Amino acid sequence: MGYTTIALHVEPDTLGAVDASIALPLALAEAHAANVAALVFTASVYHPEPAGGDAEMPESALAAREDAVLLHVRTALEARGLRFEVRGRSSFAYGVGEVLADQMRVSDLGIMSYGSGAEVGKRFVASGGIFSSGRPMLLVPPSHDSASPPSRVIVAWDASTAAVRAVHGALPLLKRADSVTVVSVTDDKEFRPGQSAIELTHLLARHGAKADFRPVRRGSGGVTRAILDAAREARADLLVMGAVRHAPIRNLVYGSATMDLLDEGPAVPTLLAA
Repeated sequence: MGYTTIALHVEPDTLGAVDASIALPLALAEAHAANVAALVFTASVYHPEPAGGDAEMPESALAAREDAVLLHVRTALEARGLRFEVRGRSSFAYGVGEVLADQMRVSDLGIMSYGSGAEVGKRFVASGGIFSSGRPMLLVPPSHDSASPPSRVIVAWDASTAAVRAVHGALPLLKRADSVTVVSVTDDKEFRPGQSAIELTHLLARHGAKADFRPVRRGSGGVTRAILDAAREARADLLVMGAVRHAPIRNLVYGSATMDLLDEGPAVPTLLAA
């Protein structure tokens, strides 16, 4: 089983930045012979340029950039011989935050470029895809320069429902990877029998993945730092984790790996599911 349809958000930008942002998604589409639904629209917050100012892009210039990127993305997809559709902002009859989530509901995977300091609009689109679509979402750092499918994967496992969904949403990638390391922060939660990370590696092996288990300690840096340290040590090119949205007061007291990731941006391509 692979991905048959990928929903791809493309942020209108310079053509060089667009090429960088779609390199990994198109490589995944090729590897899985998937149809690509490319949605080209700005998720950032723009306003008409003030008189005498140049800090913000005029609406007319933004529309021209979107048109140029639409054509550029269509040309790139045609050159790869992929099945695709490309749609711009004018194709949608609902708010920007719902656009990607709506397409993801009829896709196998959503993908968007997402970095640190993301504006509120882009965060809104990412959150919609993660929490409202029912499908897995792959966030790719703008600095990610590899156009190859992931070969070394870290799975952050806490036996939660979200982690289960993330693992199963990532199975087409896990089965093709050279190595899959299941990581659990062992001093953060108590695992019930039958839900351990070791049992997960057995399941993944039955699916054909090359999986092993590594326990890690939470330490003073918290869960997020422990997971990222493990990913860095393994030179992972994909992180798989569940996404959970807690009440703000709980995030303040206990912290949240999901909110940390959305605040700071992913250090490596990260597949999330809620």
